[in-house]
Amino acid sequence: MNKQILILALGAVISFTGCKKEAGSGGTSAITGHITAKEYATNGSNSDEAEITQIIIPNGEDIADGDYILLNTPAGGTLYYLWFKWNNGVQPDPNLAGRTGIQVTFDFTETNSMVAANALTAINATAGNDFVTTINNDILTLTNTAFGFVADADELSSNLLVDIQNQGQSAVTGSTLISEGPIADERVYLIYGDEEYYSESVRTDANGNYRFSGLNRGDYTIFVFSTSLSDGSTTQVESSVTISEKKSIVSAPGLNIIK
Repeated sequence: MNKQILILALGAVISFTGCKKEAGSGGTSAITGHITAKEYATNGSNSDEAEITQIIIPNGEDIADGDYILLNTPAGGTLYYLWFKWNNGVQPDPNLAGRTGIQVTFDFTETNSMVAANALTAINATAGNDFVTTINNDILTLTNTAFGFVADADELSSNLLVDIQNQGQSAVTGSTLISEGPIADERVYLIYGDEEYYSESVRTDANGNYRFSGLNRGDYTIFVFSTSLSDGSTTQVESSVTISEKKSIVSAPGLNIIK
């Protein structure tokens, strides 16, 4: 009888021990979650910059009579179109609504550098207040005199080539939200139970999702790093998760960070 009591007592201890939750690897459960991020531009993150546009001019014979390029200035400024007219051409002025035309007269026998010189003269005469224009053989470089964002110049379907050397922008004042949504390739950390340091980490997929697999029952902490808007320091954003059953998938609360 005493042996039976002892066996039962040992069985109860083993049974109780088996129910104990010990966080860690080697189990059959998983934790999944989702990370979103807000991206801000703050004071000092950028400064006033001017748009710089390069136009590569081909030989006269490669420019169609009436070809044109759209040239822009920051919001509130004058919008232009630079159009090319043969000396004896028949194409009329495009007269694009809301834009000021800059006419470049040339001969189809002229070289690329000669046509570029004609264009330089025309731009300076009509839009000299809005652009500082320089020439290097067949390349014109136009620098907007006003700082700020500018819609990029467009050569449309002509043989004239446009290249944006520097994107215009205005300095940011205060904190401006640029984007918000799921963040890819962000590292997520997992702490087992009451341990002081993280035990494993994974990265989010393209949709901001992550998964820790092969876990035992127990209590876990998920954390990611976020950036403070006030001083740029790094802070830890976390959530707690408990796995109560074997072979279960537990969803962690979503975390939002600032980048």
